[in-house]
Amino acid sequence: MATAVVVATLTSPLALTSGTAFADPGTGITAHQLVGVGSDVTQDVLDALAGETVNGTSYAATAVTADGYTLASYDATEPGTGSTTSQIKTRTSGPTFLRPNGANAGRLALSDSVAGGNYAVSSSANDGTVNIQDQIDFARNTSAPAASGTALTAIPFARDAVGYAAKGSALSQLTKQQLHDIYTGALTEINGVKIHPFIPNSGAGTRTFFQKAIGVTDAQLGSNVDTLDYDGKAVQQNRLNKVVENDGDIVPLSIASFVAQHNGTAPDRSATAVAGGAFVGSLDETNGGTYTAPVIQNADGTISSNPDFFGDATFGRDVSNVVSTRAIDPTSVFFNQPLYDVFVTDDSHTAALASNSAQSVIAKFGFLNVSYNGVADPTNKHVKLGGLEDTNLSKAVPAAPSVTATPGAGALALSWAPNAGAAVSDYRVTVKDGNGAAVSGYAYKDVPASTTGANLTGLTAGSYTVTVYAADINGNSDATTTGVVVGAAKTATTVTASAAVAKPAYGTTESIAVTVGHTDATVPTGTVAAYYGSTKVGSATLNASGKATVKVATTKLGAVGAKTLSIRYGGDSAHNTSSKNVGFTVVKATPTLTVTAPARISHTKHATITVKVSATGVTPTGKVRIYKGSTLVGTGTLSGGKVSVTIAKLATGRHTLSVRYAGNSVVNAKSKSVVVTSY
Repeated sequence: MATAVVVATLTSPLALTSGTAFADPGTGITAHQLVGVGSDVTQDVLDALAGETVNGTSYAATAVTADGYTLASYDATEPGTGSTTSQIKTRTSGPTFLRPNGANAGRLALSDSVAGGNYAVSSSANDGTVNIQDQIDFARNTSAPAASGTALTAIPFARDAVGYAAKGSALSQLTKQQLHDIYTGALTEINGVKIHPFIPNSGAGTRTFFQKAIGVTDAQLGSNVDTLDYDGKAVQQNRLNKVVENDGDIVPLSIASFVAQHNGTAPDRSATAVAGGAFVGSLDETNGGTYTAPVIQNADGTISSNPDFFGDATFGRDVSNVVSTRAIDPTSVFFNQPLYDVFVTDDSHTAALASNSAQSVIAKFGFLNVSYNGVADPTNKHVKLGGLEDTNLSKAVPAAPSVTATPGAGALALSWAPNAGAAVSDYRVTVKDGNGAAVSGYAYKDVPASTTGANLTGLTAGSYTVTVYAADINGNSDATTTGVVVGAAKTATTVTASAAVAKPAYGTTESIAVTVGHTDATVPTGTVAAYYGSTKVGSATLNASGKATVKVATTKLGAVGAKTLSIRYGGDSAHNTSSKNVGFTVVKATPTLTVTAPARISHTKHATITVKVSATGVTPTGKVRIYKGSTLVGTGTLSGGKVSVTIAKLATGRHTLSVRYAGNSVVNAKSKSVVVTSY
């Protein structure tokens, strides 16, 4: 902040009208409304832009409309009562749910509306949640989106700034560092005045922005920072009454909101505090000794927003309206024309919210108008993208769809289906010819999830590339894709497959004899592959007769038991793909036991017997036990298929010992006798 402004404090507000602010839509629920919720910083100006009566002044004549749609903006708290626990109903046949209080809560509710998530029914957790899909169109916003992603776009429409309100001359000028220390609890007294910091509720965007500006996280907030006002209620942003009452009280606030309240444009929620000595203080953002006042005192008793303060990179901020990114994408099946026309400015179109009459209303509520009102291009630094903010919503990406492309004479039939994975919101289909040119209407055709196919006619002969994207609600162009190349009509094929061994032992290799049949004169070429579920376990190249042998290691097929493999022919330029299932049963391997034991040993010593267990293609694991009759005299665990077992001492005489391998899940049990003489 390079400019110092003389005025830093205010003495009293203007006399205010006694009119009521019909903050919620005054006409109730009607058709053709764009519903907004969220920040209380911009609620009053959005109420005015919606044509409602705000603080006794009707804005019906300058109401923002587009394509027959009007705005329906619901306040952050209940009009009249200020209740933070009230409910709203935004659609005639829609559910009743908890009123979103603040920018963060607004984005959360919008996320649930976009993605079909569940939002709180009331302030009581016992009441549970309700699905609010399509109940909200935009969220009033004052801070950056909290989640990464592209599902949401914050479209700027004006400039605000965040400062602080306080009482007591000791707090009339503060540095950014002092604010940091006050809110971490490191600075608790200035000039003998004890500081009592307040912070708005956690859903407030102003709180989020202010803490980021001064470099304080929630975890770093001092224990003396109060979240309750003097009535024991949660601190609501931009409401100084019951918060700034005593010397040393301090709280962050929107300067535009304070200007609108002071000038009587918006309902004054701070008059009592200001009459008692509350003021907005001057700030030194660089800690260099130059303080800038957020507002300028006018000769007629009104105040104006200070452009120098609002332009500051730390405490100045854009205020925005957050919408679904896909709702403002003209190529999307979810495109919402009225929403676009109200909020978006592009090269050939000016947002209704950026009209001259709308900008006049915006300025009246203390905000500064900006040249980038309505810009939605994410390459613009003022535009912010964000992900869905309900952590209960699945962020999983849909699996690539199954796609079938069937060519005909000058035609192409496409069909697709979702695979296991996240829900698909829509499909985008691209069809290109052999030269890479898009087929008319299919450069990037977006269709709803209920559409599972398309028929293209009038195509010239040749090759075509088909790509089908299964998209999630984020609409990422690289979400999941599958590509299919189709050409002229191909000949159908059939796969014949047989297993060489009906019951191969685990560890051996099964041979699958494959023949690809055809009805034309050309022998199929290419490869055949064996799949166990979705896993490729073997492949082979067809010979000149269209035959191949696919080798499959039984160890790739999991546990022993019945197995079904899908033998798939991949097709070639003249032949379609085909497949055939083949079955066999993998049985346990039969091991070989090699036992090495001393022929004679003293009855005073322990004999050591070495056991090796081997089987084709697998190293046996498990236990080896040695018995003398029914008495267990030694046990050991195989390592690398071997184990040395030291047995109990044997009485004098000749002993026949039974060496027993217990087997495991893939190898059979086996036993062998050995004779040891003890002397």
